[in-house]
Amino acid sequence: MNLIVRKFSPVISILLLIIVFLSCSKEDTKNENNTKESINKKWIVENSDEFESIEFDTNGNYIITKNENSITSKKKLSSKQQATAEEIIVFGTYEILDTDILLLSDFGTIKIDDSDPGNVKFSIKYEGSDTYTYELKVTKAAEFTSTPNTDMLCDNTWNFTKTSPIKDTLNLVNFSKAGTCFTTFSIKSQNAGSSIEFGKWKWQDKEETKIVITEIEYAPWVLDKDGDVEFEITYISAVKMEMKEVFKGVTYNIAFDTINAGKTKTSTLKKQKQANLKF
Repeated sequence: MNLIVRKFSPVISILLLIIVFLSCSKEDTKNENNTKESINKKWIVENSDEFESIEFDTNGNYIITKNENSITSKKKLSSKQQATAEEIIVFGTYEILDTDILLLSDFGTIKIDDSDPGNVKFSIKYEGSDTYTYELKVTKAAEFTSTPNTDMLCDNTWNFTKTSPIKDTLNLVNFSKAGTCFTTFSIKSQNAGSSIEFGKWKWQDKEETKIVITEIEYAPWVLDKDGDVEFEITYISAVKMEMKEVFKGVTYNIAFDTINAGKTKTSTLKKQKQANLKF
């Protein structure tokens, strides 16, 4: 019996190590997902003349809005920053270094203190600096009222597919309940990173079947690049969304699959509209 135990003990040891490694990996993924869910908001900054708001989505994108008139904000803009008459927009992707520390591309590091839910603080450390320069007091921005259609639209990440997946590309869209529309485009076979664009969205009708998107110009799934774009949602579920856009008098069908297909809740807009769906 001792001989058998000695013979198999190295194998058992390796199996135990694999189990421990997989368990740690699953726990890390769980913690990362929990962090993304907890910060997946638009945060209004209350104690700064420079920062106005900070917003994150669960797909790893961020947007920082800064006051254009702030002295600190008047530094030379990078390629991932945009300036308007009154605001400077900094945007990019973020990486979770720890449960309370985020690394933001082209910006720096944010340390989150949410130990007191009524007094959430973001500490800012600019890229290249060794110290945290700002401690921002933030509160959650107002959001659209929770309804079946709003929840379905905003609780999923949508992948633009037309009628079938587009080879070698990834077009992800996130709608936030604060009214922001994030869109990310990348070519999967290349390591050139992603092209990020964002705009604003809102419901056009009380039945919540039509949305208007503004300030998005280059997303492949938007045909009208000149202004407010209206889409009619003809079908939405936990795994699929279909919309229509009328462009120059022609109606175009747009299809998305969700990358969060594990969710089971569904929302049906109108039975007569479902009858016209083409799968």
